[in-house]
Amino acid sequence: MIQKSQLQGFEVEGLKEPVKATLFADDTTTYLSENDDFSVLQEILDTWCSAAKAKFNIAKTEIIPIGEKSYREKMAKEYKDTGRWKSYPQNAHMAGEGDAIRILGGFFGNGIDQLAVWSPRIAKVAAAIERWKKGHATLDGKRHVIQMVIAGMTQYLTDVQRMPEAVTRRLEKIIREYLWEGKATPPITNQNMYQ
Repeated sequence: MIQKSQLQGFEVEGLKEPVKATLFADDTTTYLSENDDFSVLQEILDTWCSAAKAKFNIAKTEIIPIGEKSYREKMAKEYKDTGRWKSYPQNAHMAGEGDAIRILGGFFGNGIDQLAVWSPRIAKVAAAIERWKKGHATLDGKRHVIQMVIAGMTQYLTDVQRMPEAVTRRLEKIIREYLWEGKATPPITNQNMYQ
């Protein structure tokens, strides 16, 4: 319904059709151009909800302004001050500059702090490694723990978000301290260890 609607969506280089929506399970992300009318989208959502016997939760709606910074700031400020922007719904959350919005495990927004996005994940990895330190794993066992815990807990976010260099360095330090039990000088170089 959305793809065949009069909504313009976003033109993306290399794609024949404009991007209007992405769907996964019960999550829908729609892309509206500045010329699109939210009431057109609302009509489509109402029709879909009626047919599916579902309810669209406006309170969970996140709006991320896209475009020139002055446009984004104007849109966010007016919505926060008045609760309105064109025909956009009231009681939704309008992301301001620096607000990270979680969409399917990735964090999106304008001017977001990538280190802040990664901080909870690093804390979770560090806590898991602290629990593993209580055991007496062999070097090979520690290799498995590193692959399972550190790689396993960071792989998806790295894929969707990318990993800042500072995060890479922090994770390398966690690995080195776990693998060599806090020794200041490891018995082999990092390059040999990686091999």
